[in-house]
Amino acid sequence: MFKRYRVSQTAPTHQRRVISKAQLKSRMTADLITEMSWILSQPPTCVGARLRPEEELANALGLTRRQVREAIKVYTDKGVLVRRQGSGTYVRRVHSHPADAPESTTFGLTHEHMFMDMQTSDIRNLPLNQGLVGKTTQSLRIGLWSDWQLSPPHTTTHVVLSMFMRHAQLAGHTMTLHSQVASSQQALPVEEMAKQLEHASDDGFLVGAQYADTFLAAREMAKSDCPYLFHIMGSSDFDLHPSVYVDTERACQRALQHLVDLDYQRIGTIALHTTKQCDIEHHTHRSVMLRANLCQDYHAYAQDMGVASGMQAMRELLVKADGKLDAIYVANDMVLVGVVEALKLENLTPGKDIAVISLANRGYPLPRGYDWTTMQFDPESFAATTIRQISHHIEYPHMPATTLAIQAQFCTGQTHLLDR
Repeated sequence: MFKRYRVSQTAPTHQRRVISKAQLKSRMTADLITEMSWILSQPPTCVGARLRPEEELANALGLTRRQVREAIKVYTDKGVLVRRQGSGTYVRRVHSHPADAPESTTFGLTHEHMFMDMQTSDIRNLPLNQGLVGKTTQSLRIGLWSDWQLSPPHTTTHVVLSMFMRHAQLAGHTMTLHSQVASSQQALPVEEMAKQLEHASDDGFLVGAQYADTFLAAREMAKSDCPYLFHIMGSSDFDLHPSVYVDTERACQRALQHLVDLDYQRIGTIALHTTKQCDIEHHTHRSVMLRANLCQDYHAYAQDMGVASGMQAMRELLVKADGKLDAIYVANDMVLVGVVEALKLENLTPGKDIAVISLANRGYPLPRGYDWTTMQFDPESFAATTIRQISHHIEYPHMPATTLAIQAQFCTGQTHLLDR
């Protein structure tokens, strides 16, 4: 007599459960990839920043190390991230996030969650660090105050801030981010900034000059004696101390004097407009022209860094000069794009029909097809110098604070010479 064996009904169910888990893991990995895509494309760009260790990320996100490793591999294969043996995984370049890509909020990933350089903690009850006075230290915590949220992506501002973070990391320091603005229209209220300063655990502050008055008032209100240094990407507020700044006033003066020495008579300047109090380029232009006995005051402003604004400024300058302009100094390389487009519409060629010198950021691509003559500065050198300087202020607070100027280098091309 044969026994009848009952076929187990649990096998198919068990098999479905295994497949379901695999699908869930795959979906969560895909969600992590999507969120990383968004974070890696958002300001601050974090070039040079180091990712938190895989195990730490996995624990924080509730994933396995393998899932995190798979997500990171996607961006190392794209060249966005790079692995350094014995050091970690770093951001190599800015990632371009597709505009139509879905946005996952499965993990709520932020810059602070993802990067070692931007980790924040609950610091409300921590006093200012007084233990560094008169001592040299290998690792500092630098608080970066900036209005980077207001700057369009891929501008010099974002390049320099990313380099600040990279050079701080190379020096063994940690950098935390603080916003100087509450919205696009107003600075962070003094009371709010003072509250943050009062409870900050930073060893020193690197402060953008745009809202310097607010910072100084908040610092006094918070009774903070923490060292600070202003970083200035422009020709205004040179009286801020201590600071490291790019001396664009001197760059403008040297460029205009060079054009005068070449015996050009009708010389114009286009600057990026900020406020009426910051018209340094305008006053520099006027003083150089007066010393050369050239009374023309050919000066125009681009309202922003957009192409249309640069084109409009160039048109205004040509109208002021009745279309007869020998030379022009463009005080911002991003404005130069619009200037070139306006010149093309007028059938004018830089270096042939009009001489052009521009203030340039080494690394920012200028319009192709021309051998540009520039007053050029190096943002990486600026960032490295700034980090060294704030570190010195923190380590030796009893020494007098200093202010340093970064001078632009004259790089000769052909666009400042006319084919007459």
